Amino acid sequence: MGDFLGGDATATVVHVYSQEAYTIRFETESGTQCVTPHKWDARAEPVELNDTFDVHYSSISPCDNVERVDDLFARYGLASTATIFLAIGCVSLHRAKRRVAEGT
Repeated sequence: MGDFLGGDATATVVHVYSQEAYTIRFETESGTQCVTPHKWDARAEPVELNDTFDVHYSSISPCDNVERVDDLFARYGLASTATIFLAIGCVSLHRAKRRVAEGT
């Protein structure tokens, strides 16, 4: 059984539309068979029929919520970006409060 966030599987390319859009097939740990077209970021290596690569799927709608394991920005980019902006906002608020306190 996979963790709450889903799991990893090996996907096989079953149809190539372009180097950024292709259909993959994989099986989840629970036995769900997924065949899903997806648009991916371009890779340095060309994508060909029957290529395999690791994917991470979500426990919620795993066939639709799937990302390449080697695409770290797709997996963690949103959370990282939000954390950075939150940190910048906290530092800005702290500096603003300090300026107000020094001014009085």
